[in-house]
Amino acid sequence: MTVVTTSTPSGHDPCGMTASAVCSLSLDPLMALVCLSNHSRTLAGIKANGAFALNLLRHDQAGIAQRFADARISQVDRFARTRHHEADALPVLSDALVWLTCQVADMHPGGDHTIVPATVRSIGSGDSPTGGRPLVWHGRAFTTLT
Repeated sequence: MTVVTTSTPSGHDPCGMTASAVCSLSLDPLMALVCLSNHSRTLAGIKANGAFALNLLRHDQAGIAQRFADARISQVDRFARTRHHEADALPVLSDALVWLTCQVADMHPGGDHTIVPATVRSIGSGDSPTGGRPLVWHGRAFTTLT
């Protein structure tokens, strides 16, 4: 599972959401692709800022995935309850397994979603001393790779 983070359109506050439609796109240059609902507040921030971070969650972070997926939880509360810091002027989750900061390359309509290919600017690992395995959503449940 991946949490996509950026700043609000004003650029003053972090915003983010859980996304399941994330994949690698290219190795040369290194690119990723994310698909976001056209009504997403996070997409509005990405459009305004032209950049976002992908935060790949560890196997024990289902609570973070659920928090960032729950529309009833405000952006302020999502980040207040999640350790984060800035990298490349973007909010990244400090405890994520891995995070990537990305520069938007383009945007394409995709029905009720927007397809966003982006160039990876930097990659970092989270603060967990134990590392971990990635959190996966499969068969309507959280699981991990063994």
